Amino acid sequence: MNDRLTTLLQRFPLNAGPVRPTPLSAPVSPDTALPSAPGWLHLLLHGPVQIDGMDEAPTRIGRQQLLQPALLWLPSPTAHTLRAMSDRGATLLSTPVHFGDPALNPLIGALPLLVVVPQREMPPPMAATWALLVGEHEAAADAHGEVLARLAEALLLQVLRQAVDGARGRVGLLGALSDERLRRVLDAVHAHPGLPWTLQTLAAEAGWSRTVLATRFRAAVGVPPGDYLTDWRLRVARIRLAEGWPVKTVAEAVGYASAAALTRICTQRLGAPPSHWHPRHSRHSRHADHSTPDSMP
Repeated sequence: MNDRLTTLLQRFPLNAGPVRPTPLSAPVSPDTALPSAPGWLHLLLHGPVQIDGMDEAPTRIGRQQLLQPALLWLPSPTAHTLRAMSDRGATLLSTPVHFGDPALNPLIGALPLLVVVPQREMPPPMAATWALLVGEHEAAADAHGEVLARLAEALLLQVLRQAVDGARGRVGLLGALSDERLRRVLDAVHAHPGLPWTLQTLAAEAGWSRTVLATRFRAAVGVPPGDYLTDWRLRVARIRLAEGWPVKTVAEAVGYASAAALTRICTQRLGAPPSHWHPRHSRHSRHADHSTPDSMP
């Protein structure tokens, strides 16, 4: 039996790198702007820093000022700026973080738009990884770029662990993963979306009755089990379609009897047929965007 995060991480691998210094000079200098894609990890090593969103982002992440060393993780693509708040400037290590499409990875949607973990509040394992990463950066030994990237990934996985531990009792995916019986249900759905799940078979995974599962699942996750199952199947379908799988094969892989059945549910729930996410559709759309029509409509 997998743990609380492994099945999701197998579907949405977390990849960081390269890790590079982001030195910030005095406040009078221009802000350092970071693009929205992908996500970002910043390790504030020295000096106070202010982080702001850009464009639509200020209403999303607001403005935060960090006065002490801290980890800052933006799991989803969010354009932002960093500014030193001291004449002595500030030093950060920064790396882009790929964690899948936010529309498809439910872990991204379950996390805050900006995760901040002060160094002084890190549990010992996380603090040890932080120290290893900083030490590796300073030593700059052979293959240190690869080592830094793997340590950054390990640090973020520890942040995810802490997020699940801290979500116990809260409504949402992370809180549900903290409940052993609900985790079994979620793990089964995440690992095997193509099985012919019913409320009865899902309840059996938890060792509950159908009524108990329906009540507790909705209270913990925020939606009924059937709705979550459908949503997950469509997330997986979109991933497979984008990889070029035939619609019929995708339908079978996510538990639908035919391509027509998948088309119906995609159109109802997402407003477009499965072909919308297939690479052929993207290529045709790009061609149409750059072509010159023979006549006006």
